[in-house]
This record gives sequence, structure tokens and C-alpha cells, in this order.
Amino acid sequence: MLIPDLAPTSRSHRLREMYWAGEHERYCISKVLTGSEDSSLVGRARDFALLLRESSPVISPLDLLAGLLPVSPAEGSSIDLGHYDGHYTPGNANLIRMGYTGIRDRALEMLATEWDSEKRDFLEATVISYNAACEFAEKHAQVAEELASDSLDVDRSRELARMAASCRGIASGPPETFHAALQMMWFTFMYGARGSIGRFDQWMYPLYIKDIENGALTRSEAQEMLENYFIKLNYVAGNNDSLRNIVLAGQTPDGENAENELTTMCLHAGARLMLPEPKLNVRFYDGSSRELLELSCQLTCMGLSNPAYFNDSVAVPGLVRLGIPIEDARDYCNDGCSELIIGGKSTIRFRNFDTLPMLNDTVRQAHETDVSTFDEVLSQFEERLVAEIPDHSGDRSHVTFPFFAASLDDCLEQAWTGGARYSIQGAIPSQMGNVADGLAAIKQFIFQDQSLDWAELNTALADNFEGHEPLRQKILNRAPKYGNDDDGVDDIIKELSEHFCDTLHEKAQNKHGPGCKLAPGFMTFGIHRRRFLPATPDGRRQEDNVASSFSPGLGRDKHSPTAVLKSVSKVDLRKAGHGSVLDMAFHPTALKGEEGHRKFVSFVDTFLKLQCTTTLQANMVAKETLLAARENPTDPQYRTLLVRVWGFSTVFVTLDPALQQHVIERTQHSL
Repeated sequence: MLIPDLAPTSRSHRLREMYWAGEHERYCISKVLTGSEDSSLVGRARDFALLLRESSPVISPLDLLAGLLPVSPAEGSSIDLGHYDGHYTPGNANLIRMGYTGIRDRALEMLATEWDSEKRDFLEATVISYNAACEFAEKHAQVAEELASDSLDVDRSRELARMAASCRGIASGPPETFHAALQMMWFTFMYGARGSIGRFDQWMYPLYIKDIENGALTRSEAQEMLENYFIKLNYVAGNNDSLRNIVLAGQTPDGENAENELTTMCLHAGARLMLPEPKLNVRFYDGSSRELLELSCQLTCMGLSNPAYFNDSVAVPGLVRLGIPIEDARDYCNDGCSELIIGGKSTIRFRNFDTLPMLNDTVRQAHETDVSTFDEVLSQFEERLVAEIPDHSGDRSHVTFPFFAASLDDCLEQAWTGGARYSIQGAIPSQMGNVADGLAAIKQFIFQDQSLDWAELNTALADNFEGHEPLRQKILNRAPKYGNDDDGVDDIIKELSEHFCDTLHEKAQNKHGPGCKLAPGFMTFGIHRRRFLPATPDGRRQEDNVASSFSPGLGRDKHSPTAVLKSVSKVDLRKAGHGSVLDMAFHPTALKGEEGHRKFVSFVDTFLKLQCTTTLQANMVAKETLLAARENPTDPQYRTLLVRVWGFSTVFVTLDPALQQHVIERTQHSL
């Protein structure tokens, strides 16, 4: 599928160059803001209103969407906006359906008959917050009108007039046009929704197609507006995990194909702009079109490190197993990284814990107690693993930032900060690939070959393998490794992972309140910091990097990318309702030209059909390019070099050096 080039004279190209030049940074204003010093929700809403009042309306040249950045509270400020975690989405569908005024008016209606003081606090805070949002939109409308009347450029005057109409429209009701909905999305981002966005193509499409069909908007105009929004999402993103995920396609709640024209437009925008934000994620199910798969793969082959590929055949059953109705499960998106959530209906919190120290503890225990079978070793490790499962009643996550709390399903109707329909709590073990390799080595050398004993292994680990290099090489080269379609190790990771999930589900029964969902997952964050874990039985030395998410150990998957998929597919990850991630890296020569694209499409199709992990994340960049970029970070040719790190993509040269090294060390496959 041909993706139109971004012409150097186009608005999108010029806006993108303005971003790379940092021109938006001159609008970053910092002020000391003295808040209400009232810890109630009303106090936080007043602080939110203060922030918006102090933020000057800015419309930069060429922009089709009003607003740039809110004022930044300077040191000495005392405002308190409350808690909202960008890992889960705002209620964007509700915001677009009801508008700022609709949510405010519903709160006013409820206030008329509500006498509970805590609920009145919630409702009054909602009214204050949404009045402030309306006033913020209105003052941008006024500035746009003034600029339109002053402009000598007829086309620019027309653009500014449309901008003013969109701003004024969302100050007085729900957005009625695609432009107004985009403007609302951008304002909501400015208000603090700087994380996960959710199923953008689903709730934006009705307004888009209405404008196209009634002639109010051309497709090229809509594409330009969309790209303007995408460029603005890169502001204040930093150089790490910004959480700005957009999810495309998949199924509707009724199980129908959710692909639409806006799905394609978003993928085209990502390919044309080649920017770190937003992170694109595409959902696939049995009814997805071949064209969607081919277009998505084209972006990866271009080196975008986007999109991430989500498999509904793994994700939806995992969510249903948590007790989430199928209609909501089909409406899932990912959070700021790769965890599964129900956008606009759920909050999440999670704990990602290390498993390699548990393996070392198991090795020490085996030495002290002189275990006689491998099954005993496996059982002792599993006891440590499942001990990390939370054992509590499932306290709900509360959103105490009134603007965002009122947007979530059920929070407004219950007038309660903990009222989101689902409160998902994840338990996420890391380094499972390394653990499986270590246990496979123990099984082979201690129990099968009997060429190694516990004392020697413990001494080698304590010495960080210094003076034990022959043993380390034997472990690295003669024991089976996860990711090579070897049942000797794949059966181990299957047993560990499924036992963890099954035990968690068993513990969760009848122990959590309504809507609280304890969920197992397999993904990793902060992987660069895990290199400081002590030496481990898989031959890893301290400061060697660990496996990412549910992927094989770095450099251990030596056979083929298809062998990796076969290994992973042996584990039933439909049991992991919080999600699971496989990271893969490919050399550019593997994905070059039409033949490379065809092979990669076939690879992703195999990933989906084998029902491996929930998510596949792929990098396509040469190791030699990464090394050159690390040595020459100011070279303009590396300015736009994008890589996938864990649940996010970013510019390689801006990464922490330790993260750069992790990306460099990943096996680069050919097809």
C-alpha cells in the first residue's frame, strides 16, 4: 500500500521541522502559582481553574489547533491538582459524546438532589473543573478570532476562523466536527492527559466521516489536521517513556471489524512524520483485513519501530478470564506501556518484580538442603514466585484529579473518585527467559549429566564467574536456551508461567471487591537497571543485561525468528490477562524492499496465528548504525533514528547509555 510522501513544502513537514528545532519551547512559561491550600476535591478543582486562568492562549504560526502548553508551576508553587496516572486513559469517548458542558450539567443536575458531603465535594469539583475547561476553550476562540480579523492572508484567516468556531463550539457543547473533536483532544492533553490516549479511531471516526460526507472537510484537510495533532503530541515528551499510546483497529464491542478510514490515516501520519509520538498500536483478530497487516508491517520496515502488534485472540480471552464481560474485553486498549486496560472505564496499578534473585535463592537453598530431584528445585522456585502475588482485598485506585475522575465511566454517576468500573491490579514477573535458561542448565548439568554440583555453581555465582569461565561457556553453549524451539527449556517456562497465572487466578477468587481485577502479566520496565542483578545460573554476569519482557535472553535465540515464535507459543498466555510482550529485532537487510516486506508480513501473520504473546514489538535497525549514532549523537542523520525500548519508542540518541546498550545487544534476526 503506497504511503504518500511528506512534501517539503507541506504544512506537516514545516511543523515537524519546527518541532525538531524546538520552536515550541519558547512558549514554555513558568510561574509561581499559589493554590487554595484546600485538600478537598473542590480545592483541587480551584487549583486546576487557577492553572488554566494563568495559561495564556497561544496559537503558533501554521497550527490548525489552538493552544500550545499550559503554564508550568515554578518552584515555590503550592497548587495541588490531585492524582491522575497517565498509564490509563481519560474517558475520551465520554468527553466527545457529552462535551465539557454535558459533564458539567450532569454534575449540576445531581447536585440538586445530593446531600452526602463527600459526593457533593466530587460534584462541585466537577462543575468548577469543567467550567474552567469551557473558559479555557472560549479564550482561545477569542484570540483565534482576533488573529483571523488581523490576518492579511485570506487562507490563514479562514483557518483561524474555523479554529475559533471549533473552540467556541466545545466551550458550549459537544464537538460537532472532526476539527472540534481534535481540538478537544488537544485541550484535554493540555489539561494533564499526557499519557495513554486509547482507541482514537473508534470515537473520532463518526465525526470524521460525517464531515467528509457533508462536504465540510476534504480528506487531505483531515489528514493535515491529524498530523498537526500528532506533531503536538511530541511536545514535552522528554526522552523516555511518555505513555502516549494510540490503539487502532481490532473489534467493536459487538465483535465486528473496527477498522475504518481513520485507522489508515493514523498509520499514514505515523509513517509520514517519523516522530517518536504518538506510539501506534494495532489490534488484529480473525476478521482483520490483509491490507491492515501489510500497511502496519510497512511502517516497521521503514524503521519507525512502530506499530506494536496486538493479538485479540490472546488479549480478549485473558480479560474475560479476569471476569470482564466480553463486550468490554473487546473494547480493550493498552495503557501507557503494554498492559491491557479498558479505556475510559478502568484504572490500573501494577508491580513488576525481579525473578532472578529468587532463582539464586533457590540455588542456595538446594545446596543447603541437598535436594535430590529437579522437580524439587522447580517447586521451590515456584513457591518463591507465587509468594509475590498480592494477598489483599483489592483496594481500588482513586482518581483525585477532578477533571479526569468525572470523565471515567461510573465515577460521575457514583460521585466517587474510586468509582471507575474496573480497577485492574497487575502482578508482573520479569526475566522469565533468563530463569528458564538457568533452570534448564541446572537440570542438564546437575541432574542429568551430573557434571556440576551445587557447591561449584554457588561459588561461581558468588565470584561473578571470575575464574569460572569454562563453566560459564558450558552453560552458555551446551544447555538448551529458550527461544530456539527446544522443549527441554520451553517446557520449563511454560510450567512456571502457567503455574503463576493459575495460582493468581485461584487466589483472586472471591477476595476482591466488585470491579477489582488482579491480573498476571509478562512485560518489563527499567530493563537497563536490572543489569546490576548478581550473576545468575544462565551464565549471566553482573552488569550483563537481562531479557526483555517475555523474550529470550539477549543473544540466546540463535536459530531463527520463527523458532522464537514456536517457543513462545507453547505457553498459554491467554491466562495472562494483564498482557504479555515479545520484543524482536531485525537487521534492515532482512526487511529490505518488497521481498523483505513480504517476509515480515508472513512473520507477523505467523505470530498472530500461533497465538504467542499478546503483543509483538519489533525494531528494524542495524547494530552498526546504533553504534555510530552512539558515538556521534549530534550528527543530523541520527536525529530521527527511532527504536523500541520496552512499551515505548523514542529517539535513540536521547536514551540513557545503559538503555542504548540493551537495544544494541538484542539479537538481530534475518528472515
